[in-house]
Amino acid sequence: MSGALDGVTVADFTQMMQGPWATQKLADMGADVIKIERIGGEWERSLEAGGELLEDISPFFLAMNRNKRSIEVDLKSDRGREIALEIVRDADVLVENFRPGVMDRFGLGYDDVQEVNPEIVYVSSTGFGRDGPYADRPGQDLLLQSMSGIARYTGRRDDPPTPVGTAVVDEHSATLIALHTMFALFHRERTGEGQRVDANLLNAALDIQCQELTAALNMDETFERSEEGIAQAWLGGPYGIYETADGYLAIAMTPMPHLAETVGIDELAEYDTSKAVYEHRDEIKRTLEAYTRERSTDDLLEKLLEADIWAAPVQDFDDVNKNPQVEHNEMLLELEHPNGGTFTTTGFPVDHSATPAKIRQHPPVAGEHTDEILEELGYDERDRAELADSGVIG
Repeated sequence: MSGALDGVTVADFTQMMQGPWATQKLADMGADVIKIERIGGEWERSLEAGGELLEDISPFFLAMNRNKRSIEVDLKSDRGREIALEIVRDADVLVENFRPGVMDRFGLGYDDVQEVNPEIVYVSSTGFGRDGPYADRPGQDLLLQSMSGIARYTGRRDDPPTPVGTAVVDEHSATLIALHTMFALFHRERTGEGQRVDANLLNAALDIQCQELTAALNMDETFERSEEGIAQAWLGGPYGIYETADGYLAIAMTPMPHLAETVGIDELAEYDTSKAVYEHRDEIKRTLEAYTRERSTDDLLEKLLEADIWAAPVQDFDDVNKNPQVEHNEMLLELEHPNGGTFTTTGFPVDHSATPAKIRQHPPVAGEHTDEILEELGYDERDRAELADSGVIG
């Protein structure tokens, strides 16, 4: 079976997470993603996890760059720019996430690229947008979690602002980039017209909080985090994480009288309105947690699920790796490591019956496909050797 994006070529000028994870989503569905890297490879290749690399390559890079081909090019040189333009000339999509103006300085801005490929879908992603008062500021996940309110509303009332434990803004932005690239390709398929697509981290950080911002900006209410750790500032009890005798358990929204009957705590039944469970969320949390601390996670989970109360164990990554549903969904895959051996990473989150995603290529070594790509562009062996000797390619 062919991939949904077989025949689509993506010129990938991205680095770090926001861009590469977006282009990997396209690559998984069959697109030929040509990763155009600086000499020596993009910065993420050397980003350590806890001070370590995985067989000399960042595990973060390995997670976001499978199914791509890599070419090393000095974009600051005239000949390097020419090579990049030759790749772009035959591409359907260009994706880049430099700061505003960098691609223009390379001679690879939207107007430059349109001259050689008027039908290109040119996707740019920045921290704050192409222009505006913050356009030149550095854009990075933690900074955007802080500026957008995510860190301010996570945790308990007396905690300092608390960032989420994953790069949630980068992750959402990557998904938006891939999604809107497909929108633009669909438009081009129908009309023949290319276009510019602009995404940014600030907009992604706000978009992911659509319900919270709508509540906060339209209601006559000051929302604060709870003292006891209700998991959202906008929700009432029992919504949160509860300590058990041997771990932790999450309990989502549920009618309090039903929960009270299930666990045998009559006083919880008094909170029988939405207003009551919000105003008394801390009392609910304290009362219920005194009960859960005396019981095992498995026993609680069995009792709550049998009563159709939304609950789940709080797991670490070792637990996730052993989870039978994760295994059934095939969401953790073993891939070939470019330096030998294998590594485990996340798989394909969405199934397609006719055009399933698949692994075609391990994450590339920097410049692994330089010769192959240049040969496809018409450069013979002598030309390639000359370019390498002059430092234009890696």
